[in-house]
Amino acid sequence: MKKAFLFIGLLVLIIKSYGQYPNNEDGQYQDMLTPEYYNTSNGSVFKEEENKYVHFARLIPFKHPLEDNLEIIPSYVITRGFGEGIGTGGTVQHHAAIDMRVGNFEEDVIMYASIDGIINTFKDAPKYRDYLTITKNIEDSIGNILGKIVVLYCHIDLNLDSLDNILLDGQIVSKGDTISTHLYTGTLGGAHLHFEIRYYRVTDNGNEEYYYWQNSSPYTEPCSGPWSYGYWDSNIGYGFAHPDNHLKQSSTGIVLNDFEENIVCYPNPVKDILTIDFNNNREVLNYSIYNINGQIVEQNHLEFYDILKINIGSYSSGLYLIKLLNNENEEKALIKVVKE
Repeated sequence: MKKAFLFIGLLVLIIKSYGQYPNNEDGQYQDMLTPEYYNTSNGSVFKEEENKYVHFARLIPFKHPLEDNLEIIPSYVITRGFGEGIGTGGTVQHHAAIDMRVGNFEEDVIMYASIDGIINTFKDAPKYRDYLTITKNIEDSIGNILGKIVVLYCHIDLNLDSLDNILLDGQIVSKGDTISTHLYTGTLGGAHLHFEIRYYRVTDNGNEEYYYWQNSSPYTEPCSGPWSYGYWDSNIGYGFAHPDNHLKQSSTGIVLNDFEENIVCYPNPVKDILTIDFNNNREVLNYSIYNINGQIVEQNHLEFYDILKINIGSYSSGLYLIKLLNNENEEKALIKVVKE
């Protein structure tokens, strides 16, 4: 009986210390939240509210912005990953998004709604040029609104979209609807999709138009905590979601029927270091690793590799799919991760 009371007391202490919902720092992918979040101690009302909001926001599964209704995604390269700053010295800004270049800087690219929500369009923005947003309320399990999530599709061409009769400002769209068919050709670095996910709490007064450079506004402050980039207005305080916390490569996950492997991975099963033999394939553009649910767990751009070693020590036990993409075909293999 005494042991039972000790166990219950320990359980209460754990719940009291860490709350009902996990900290944002827990898990494989962190989001970028406000400096106030990282400067607040665990168990505070503010941090618990943020943890609850992020928890329910992460339950919203997104459709890949380039994935059509046949679950086909064109070959693309991530040219800048989540949280990577751009510029040098004092001009570094936040870049809490991913940049996707389709093929050889393709311009006529169809983009799809990642979530259900309301679209707003913005033309001739100083940074994004033309862009659109999809906004969706985030609710808890009993329907209380905790905030909203805003998805941005940037560097698109709304003038060309309008010629295609894509006029969506103020409209409600469903996941998978076509929302744009043209990337802007004048973007620095070539035509690419800048895909960004923002968190707004119910107490935040920010909106979809908000964007500031670090040096051009006195209202920004650097992130504190694990992220070296990230800036917020201290009065707005919104955060940014890591796309891999939401994006689903496929609604059906990995299909194992008639699966044919054409690359060599060893050891398999694997515990720590995985070696991939590309069979002297020197045209690899990028590799992606997916879990059994079809979610991307790792992705990288490659050039001139014969053999690659990947540390999968942080992976959970289970099956994973590796895909190598080049200009001509797709190669893949299944690996089994086993933890003792």
